[in-house]
Amino acid sequence: MTTPGRVAVSPTKLDTWQDCRYRYRLQYLEKRRVDGSWAHLSMGNAIHAALRDWFDVDEEGRTPAAAADLVRGNWTALGFRDDAQSTGWRENAAAMVERYCTRYGSAAPYSRERTLGAIAEHVTISGRIDRLDEHGDELVVIDYKTGRRVPSDDDARVSRALAIYALITARSLRRPAFEVRLHHVPSGVVASHRHTAESLARHLSRVDAIGRDIAAAQESGQDTQFPPSPGPLCGWCDFRDACPASGIVPAQPRWAGLPAADPTD
Repeated sequence: MTTPGRVAVSPTKLDTWQDCRYRYRLQYLEKRRVDGSWAHLSMGNAIHAALRDWFDVDEEGRTPAAAADLVRGNWTALGFRDDAQSTGWRENAAAMVERYCTRYGSAAPYSRERTLGAIAEHVTISGRIDRLDEHGDELVVIDYKTGRRVPSDDDARVSRALAIYALITARSLRRPAFEVRLHHVPSGVVASHRHTAESLARHLSRVDAIGRDIAAAQESGQDTQFPPSPGPLCGWCDFRDACPASGIVPAQPRWAGLPAADPTD
């Protein structure tokens, strides 16, 4: 979804712009290729795919154990230290999803992994929403989390991604969408927040302002508008080899983002 005169943004693009403009340039303007992956992303992708595909299973076979098998079927070993670590985390992730579906899997969602969009003054916004549930006339935005940090209700309140998802849901599907939730699959914790029209408008205003800054930088054609931002995130960057600031922070191993408890240890 693109519109002349507007910058196309997504929650990930906005985060990248604010974290490091140099990375933004390499990733979204020069479209540099990324080789490999990170173990925590491989795990997260398998869990997301399993929770998406589970509701395609016929009702009789839609058991929590079947969800665990979908994790195994969607698993890749990219980013893991070795086969033993990959296998250990595959079974750990399968157990996470089985517990999660035992607790929360009774009702089928309204929509899964749906890409929606909306237009503002300076930006065209799009986002891929993990899940939408129905609650009366309203739609509830759900984002699955698989990382080590357990989210709080305050995390749901301040999440720009969740606010964007609520905005584009309401505008695209023409149904109210104020309730947003973070489902932390490893712990089963659900963090939630109920937005108002005013709080969503404030989020949209900030996104639009960032889009205006991105457009100005892109239109300038000057490399100085895309400086690197050295810091802890450099250790996780996929573009270290192309960055003049890459030596400031040591590179993280590809499995460093996994939870602290390693099932192979």
